[in-house]
This record gives sequence, structure tokens and C-alpha cells, in this order.
Amino acid sequence: MSKTITIEKEEERAFLIGVHTKNTNKDDYEYSMHELVQLAETAGISIIDTFIQSLDKHDNATLVGKGKLDEIVSKINENNVNTLIFNDNLSPSQARNIAEKSKINIVDRTELILDIFAKHAKTYEAKLQVELAQLVYSYSKLRHLWQHFSRIAGGAVGVRGPGETQIEIDRRLVRDRIKILKDKLLTIKKTTEIKRKKRGNIVSVCLVGYTNAGKSTLFNTLTKDSIYTADKLFATLDSTTRAISFDSKVQLVITDTIGFIEKLPPMLIQSFYSTLYEVREADILLHVVDMNNPRCNQQIETVNKILKELDAADKPVIMVMNKCDLNSVENATLPPSNFINISAKTGINIDILKDQIKKLILPPL
Repeated sequence: MSKTITIEKEEERAFLIGVHTKNTNKDDYEYSMHELVQLAETAGISIIDTFIQSLDKHDNATLVGKGKLDEIVSKINENNVNTLIFNDNLSPSQARNIAEKSKINIVDRTELILDIFAKHAKTYEAKLQVELAQLVYSYSKLRHLWQHFSRIAGGAVGVRGPGETQIEIDRRLVRDRIKILKDKLLTIKKTTEIKRKKRGNIVSVCLVGYTNAGKSTLFNTLTKDSIYTADKLFATLDSTTRAISFDSKVQLVITDTIGFIEKLPPMLIQSFYSTLYEVREADILLHVVDMNNPRCNQQIETVNKILKELDAADKPVIMVMNKCDLNSVENATLPPSNFINISAKTGINIDILKDQIKKLILPPL
């Protein structure tokens, strides 16, 4: 009789590490560390401790100073930590130096975000997009390692070590896979564009906003649908579109999209082009904002910056200040002009939002 053997996955226990330099605002950096905590929790990682060091500039060899790294390493065993997560992106040499010193897994901010995307990708397209982003980031690191070994070995034929040869092989394999993924995504993109053209004159409304602002909840409320929502960063990766009708005069399609975040890796924007295509082609954008977030205005700026990168900054926008049911005098945020306070969860002012959409769609009498 066969016996089933269950292998329990080791709990991922991590120290979070950040370096605040004189070129960055302290409050901004502390909030980015707060976001790193949220990212780690979303990834299912247990946070054991957090270390923030203030330096004039990043250490070229290890990002943090030598003394701080020694302090962190000394606490690894006693806390049974198996991962160090850095709030800043690490160069290949920095990651290697830290790994050699600590003997455990090293992850930077971009790698953590890519890991979350990989875990949350559900559709075939989203999985292709995430894999492409991961490979593009890996390729950039392999390229820098290649340059590093070339300098050491002089780059001459006959003196290249086996490590360099392996990196060259790895780079070619990664490059080949990147091409395959880009070709597959290009096919999907063409199909998406054809489908959109078939919609004819139907108005397209797209939800955009900072991650965890409540876009998917609002999508569910407007469409009476039930897509996955959670109080986590990047709960939604797949672009979801539904046809809805407010009345006989207003026919439209509404699309939910991935959330944006400060320092969103550029390769993610590039890889998710077909998903974000709906943003570029939308007739109206609903910019959903968590009005209770203390950095609400900075998050609005981040979203506007990414919309500009997507060539979508000139779209008609309705600012949707969400979660007004949780708002209080103490944490109230002064909303921008052309805004509507709503609660996507409880339905407060949803009819007012629909009326505002109608005004933008229907010609004046």
C-alpha cells in the first residue's frame, strides 16, 4: 500500500532592510518602508524585524554600511531568519556580496513585487506577462554580471572562466524565452485590439488607481459582478471587462485594471501592455482613491505619473474618493476638484457617480 508523504514548506521569515539617503525625503522613505511591510505580508512572509539606516549614499558593495550588515547578520540565526528583503533594488554585485555574508536568500523590492504578481496571476495572459517581466529583470542582472566577469578576466579568449561561460549560456536562454513570450503576447494584443474595435460606438470606462484603493469592489458594485477582492496589494492582476447599462440611453463597458504603486518596476508596465491597453483606449477614466490613506495626494500623483507614461493623461477623469464610510475628522483628506465621495462597499453615492458618468457620455440637451 502506497504511503503519501507530505513535505511542509518552510516558513519564510524575513528581516526588512532600508537605507535612507540624504537625497530622499525621510517621511517618503518611511512610508515606502510601510509599503514594503504590506508587500511582504501580501507575499505571505513573516516579518521578524525591520532595519533602517541613514547614510549619505548607498554603499556600493552592500547597500547598507559594513557595520549595519554585520549587526543584521549576527541576528539571523537567533531569529531563525531565512530571507533578507531590501526596500531598494540591489545591483548583482551587492546581492552576491550580501548573500555570501549572510548565507541566506536575498530579495530586493522589484523581485518582491514580481513574486507577488506571479502568485496572483490567474489567466494565461497574466502568467505570460509576469514571466516576461521576471525574465527581463533577470536578464538585466545577468548582463551586469557578464560585464563584471569581463572586467575581471579581461574578456580575452582563453582566459574566460567557466562562470562567465555559464552566464553567457544563461543569457542566451533567457533572451530566447523573452522573444517567445513577446511573440505570444503580441498575438494576444492583436486579438484584444480586434475585439475592442468590434465594440463599435460603445463607451469604454476604465478603473485606475493606487493598489488597494478599492477598484475591484467598485467594479463589483457597478456591474453586480463578483471578482476577487481582498485587503491586499495587487489583489487584481487580470484585466476584467463587463458590459453594463445604466439606462436605455447609456450603454458602456467597464474595465478593472491592476493597481499602481510607487516605484512600479518599468518592466511590469511594459509586460502588461495588453492589459493596460484598455487604459490607453478608454473614453473615461475613474481614478479611484482611498481617501483615508494619509498619503492620498502622493498616491494620486503616482497614478497620474504612470498614466502619463501610458499616454493616457489627457483622458476625461472622474476622481472617485472611496471609503467615505470610514472617513472621520481626524483622517479626512482634502479631495481634489471634480471629485465624488463614495463608498464602493456600502453603495454610498454610487447613483451620483453613475449620473456623473452619464453627463460625460450624453451630449448636452
